[in-house]
Amino acid sequence: MDSDALSRFLVPGTDSDVAEEYAVFAARARDTVFGFEEEIAFVDIETTGFDVERDAIIEVAAAIARGPEIVARFSTFVNPGREIPPEITKLTGIDGGMVEGAPSPEAAALDVAEFVAGRDIVAHNVGFDRKFLEAAAGASRFSGAWIDSLQLAVISLPRLRSHRLSDLATAFDAPLPSHRATDDVEALAFLWRVMLCGLAALPAGLAARISHLAPSAAWPLRLVIAHIAAGARASAFDLKESRRRTVSADRADALFDAEEIECACPPIDEVVAEFALEGLAGRMYPEFERRDEQAAMATAVTEAFASGTHAAIEAGTGVGKSIAYLVPAARFALRNGVGVGVATKTNSLMDQLIYSELPALCRALEGELRYVSLKGYEHYACLRKLERFAAELDDTADEMAIVTAAALLTWVAQTSWGDLDSTNIHWRRETRAALAASIADCTHKRCRFYPHLCYLHGVRRRAASAHIVVTNHALLFRDVVASGGILPPIRHWIVDEAHSAESEARKQLTFGASHVELSAALGTLVSKGRGGLLENLRRTLRNQPAEHQDAVLGEIAKLEHEATTGTTLADSLFDFVKDLGETVRESGYDMCDLRVTRELRESGAWGTVAGVGGSLVRRLEAAIEHGRKLVLLLEAESTGYTDPRADLIGLLSRLADQKLGLEMVLDGEADEYVYSATLDRRRNTNPEKLVASRLDIGEALAEELYPRTKSVVFTSATIATGDDFSHFARAVGLGRLPDDAWAALRLESSYDFERQMAVFVASDLPEPRDSQYLPALESLLEQVHLAMGGSTLTLFTNRRDMERLYRALEPRLDREGVPLLVQGRGVSAKRLRDEFIADESLSLFATKSFWEGFDAKGDTLRCVVVPKLPFGRPTDPLAEEREAREGRVAWRRYTLPEAVIELKQAAGRLIRSSTDVGCLVVADVRVVRQAYGRDFIESLPVRDIEVLPAEEIVSEIARRFGRSQRDGMRGS
Repeated sequence: MDSDALSRFLVPGTDSDVAEEYAVFAARARDTVFGFEEEIAFVDIETTGFDVERDAIIEVAAAIARGPEIVARFSTFVNPGREIPPEITKLTGIDGGMVEGAPSPEAAALDVAEFVAGRDIVAHNVGFDRKFLEAAAGASRFSGAWIDSLQLAVISLPRLRSHRLSDLATAFDAPLPSHRATDDVEALAFLWRVMLCGLAALPAGLAARISHLAPSAAWPLRLVIAHIAAGARASAFDLKESRRRTVSADRADALFDAEEIECACPPIDEVVAEFALEGLAGRMYPEFERRDEQAAMATAVTEAFASGTHAAIEAGTGVGKSIAYLVPAARFALRNGVGVGVATKTNSLMDQLIYSELPALCRALEGELRYVSLKGYEHYACLRKLERFAAELDDTADEMAIVTAAALLTWVAQTSWGDLDSTNIHWRRETRAALAASIADCTHKRCRFYPHLCYLHGVRRRAASAHIVVTNHALLFRDVVASGGILPPIRHWIVDEAHSAESEARKQLTFGASHVELSAALGTLVSKGRGGLLENLRRTLRNQPAEHQDAVLGEIAKLEHEATTGTTLADSLFDFVKDLGETVRESGYDMCDLRVTRELRESGAWGTVAGVGGSLVRRLEAAIEHGRKLVLLLEAESTGYTDPRADLIGLLSRLADQKLGLEMVLDGEADEYVYSATLDRRRNTNPEKLVASRLDIGEALAEELYPRTKSVVFTSATIATGDDFSHFARAVGLGRLPDDAWAALRLESSYDFERQMAVFVASDLPEPRDSQYLPALESLLEQVHLAMGGSTLTLFTNRRDMERLYRALEPRLDREGVPLLVQGRGVSAKRLRDEFIADESLSLFATKSFWEGFDAKGDTLRCVVVPKLPFGRPTDPLAEEREAREGRVAWRRYTLPEAVIELKQAAGRLIRSSTDVGCLVVADVRVVRQAYGRDFIESLPVRDIEVLPAEEIVSEIARRFGRSQRDGMRGS
């Protein structure tokens, strides 16, 4: 078996013993005989689409297995009685000629039913295969159970980052599926046995525990798991003992607070010496090459730490900034016995630091360095909640809830430290919230997992003893807002991806009330149908009488009344907020953000909002007061009420936050905030919220962050506009400090951009506001994509234009062999990224989330197109408030530099290694016609900007970067 293939699919950070266990499953699967196995059927179908009402089967295959042996096979093409869509033919290779004369879907499904002959049927994502086969043949034809192998994969192999059949096949050296039913069935039959091996390898008693989840609920997989459990050593599974065995050896002493000791910085010449072949950096990477820019950045970091000052460092692509700051940070931390923090924006960079750079640095330091990743409460599983969630699943539980509990139990058993982001569970929003840790409902010493066995408190203790603590911007700024106590007392920080620091800090300094959050919190207290927390508490009282039962029941009744009335008022309030949309000029979009101005506050529409909002505030105050009395009464009871009390405290905290946000917006008196309403004109949606957002983030950071730190080093590839750091300094508060309190450094990229990258500006397109702009852009995009032959990323500033152009261009490009993807509401950005990177023939239309942090090296991405300069919306409440306060200068002070930095981010997607080549196409003529265009031109890494008519741009692209040019280079 290819262990490297498996390692690619293991979640980074998987414990070595677990990885070793997974590595033998394929070999075991080939000959292990499980005592319970009777004959079982495996089925796979291919169809014309996903809608059982409109689509039909085009191929079906099945196999019958007895243990590891396949004893019978069946397959047939199927004539769907309709045209096979081109994209299906492209995916499967099945065309109309292949299904001509084949049986109908009804006949083929009846043949499958006869072949299966009442046996249990296994399929990957079984619901899909089942609905098509039963629709064609009738449900009664299939008398066996339908078993979902995808569910079993998620439960038995929880440390895999993907459970798609093709990825499982690659990981475990199985026959590769090909979107052909015959191949997919062969792969599934083998992988089913891999999954059984994974299930059998779980800790003693865990399979039995899973088989008893919601024991009266219908769950076809239960019998399979119970059979595996019956063949294992009988043992009761205890989650606490499992955690104790997993983390027993993980202890270390806390480090010093740098505020309380005299710190000594390593000499700069020693730090610089580490960036040589014989130094730390050289020992980390065999292929290391010294870069002057990297050593210069390390020098700047060291000087900031030594002098107790701050720094803003722009380091272009290829400088290697992660190592440039990690080496001096590690040397400083080890020398003084203190922690240094690194805050990033994206999970991908956190993973790169934790699973790549820091392990290499630790090895070079001979194991001395301790490091840890730390996220906010809501990222970690609460084991107390998990035990309770699993125990309370009853006969009303659906399969998704049971599978979630089972998968999280096996994940915990195989994961010493980690967070919920590393699970491959398809979460319901409310289920993840119910199982995640929360600062409000944590029971601390009353919890049997506290502190060492708890994922949250355990990792926080590890962070107190770590030399390098890697976290995200959100948690860093949440700690600032909370005046400390969330993070260890770290006085030296590196803020990477610092171009996003202001926006994340603003999120953490924002208050508000939302329809979704209020409805969820109030509904959890008193939910229709199943009673909610208060009804469950009342039921507990009946089973376990309390000393203060009458008083408890009285407060429950009062709280129920206030919560029910509050729900009605919240619905009314946000209906009136939605009506505010009638005051907004037509924009073509259903969603909009409306600034709450003095004029709006004097209107009748706002008067209604304020009146109902005020009534809701009073109801929330009463609910919180009755809730607090109920908490005290429960606290007075000796046993049995720890969990409901903690849950109630959490809900009261959520309600208090919502009440505070609502009061702030209704009051509107705090001058340091901008007030707004988010609303959707459509009546069948409820995203409405009222928001109070801090206007000047720099002021807040100057008051709250810098006084608590000795040194903060901000770094990014894009924080300056040209050589000017003033916009960034204003945004993060450095500009409010004395001049000698911080320093700026701009380092050019080590890549040869003049050789590797071309920048084209279309000179003959209409301006974006012109009615002829979109038709001209459509023509340019079509010709650019055809010239490139794929690997093109087009970055839009608005979804409406993107979707219109995609609908127009996708069929035409597809006919020419240039497949095009589009970022849509139903597809995750991660999935799009993975698909794009895996196939260099693909092109992609995308919006905001692809403008930064998207790395695609080599031929995967060779052309980036920017249709419009990325100016923010002029109707954005923050932009409107700035203009109202500062006049027209606000546009040049904020909007222009933010757009310049955004364009730099887009250009930065293109060249990600020293061998990459490609071109950037700017299809917005304002960059050469308007005076402010020079700001954009000067920010780009290429000095020779080619301003050409669209036709000539296409010719140059075809000649220098196109498909024929690339194929010729490969042939030579």
